[in-house]
Amino acid sequence: MFDEDGSLDPLLKFLLYSVLTPAIGKLLWEWITEDVSRWITVDLWGVLTGDPWWTGVIVAGGLLMFVMPGLLVAFVSDGLACSLRRPAGHAQSSR
Repeated sequence: MFDEDGSLDPLLKFLLYSVLTPAIGKLLWEWITEDVSRWITVDLWGVLTGDPWWTGVIVAGGLLMFVMPGLLVAFVSDGLACSLRRPAGHAQSSR
């Protein structure tokens, strides 16, 4: 059953993985197809249509998630460009 170093026999590992992999795959498939779709179609839609304040919070959060990365990239690129620019009064001499 175990080798001298304490690891499982390769044949037993193969048999174990060949049983566990389909079982885990089946559980994940059932969870994704039954539960996750219900969260989006029933639960989230119920929150959106049930209370207009939550709708506003969710929409504002979604817009913020789309706008903030662009603003962050613009801020970083402007800061980098400013740090690489030479001041106007300090021109390099050609001596």
